[in-house]
Amino acid sequence: MRTALWAPAVALGLCAAAALPAAAQNIGAGKVALRDQSSLGLRVAAEQGLRTMMREMSSGHAANAKLPDGFPIAAATYGDLRALSLGAGFEVNTVDPAALMYANGNADLSRFARSTDTWKFVILSAGKPVGLLDMNRIDGRWQAVGAGASTLAADLVAAAPATGDGSFRFVRIYQATSDLIEVRSAGERSRFVPMPSARRSLALSADAKSAAGAEQALSSEDLLPALQAAVRGNLQRGQR
Repeated sequence: MRTALWAPAVALGLCAAAALPAAAQNIGAGKVALRDQSSLGLRVAAEQGLRTMMREMSSGHAANAKLPDGFPIAAATYGDLRALSLGAGFEVNTVDPAALMYANGNADLSRFARSTDTWKFVILSAGKPVGLLDMNRIDGRWQAVGAGASTLAADLVAAAPATGDGSFRFVRIYQATSDLIEVRSAGERSRFVPMPSARRSLALSADAKSAAGAEQALSSEDLLPALQAAVRGNLQRGQR
């Protein structure tokens, strides 16, 4: 499985500024696309970081030379790396294990999620998701610190129809090795689309689909018992 590819951090010296309009990134005609959530300054830093990182990765290689097997960005050649662009950006949110473990069965998982100041951007090749760019704020500056996770990028874009209009919040519960997309309709409690990592960790059905064919969004009540069991099991294994 393709995972993250880590590269030397590129200091960009750009701080977050005015927010971009909430415009969806167009990925395929007729499809719901994830909405960009980044600020203008963060996005400019990400674009510069992507260009610098891909230039360093492709340096010394012919444009038509094939990338090695297992390369964490789903591109074919080194020349493809130089033509990559950015899609939607989103912050990584998480839930602290203590809050999760003490939540009662009727708790709203959305209320426990907190921001991490870590951001990811979908990397596109000719409109197709091929990876994620990782951005961290280091010493007050946004820096590109890694790229990869092509499978997760494709899974996120494929789940976009479940968001309705492309609005979402990404929640990574580290102690449960689970990624979720939080979606909310007007006046309703949040629901969560489990990514494959969550379906595996929480033993959820891998083929659960809505009538429209999109990934099924589950309620907090649906997810909490399985999340609590996964966190409890992982913490106990870590203490051995």
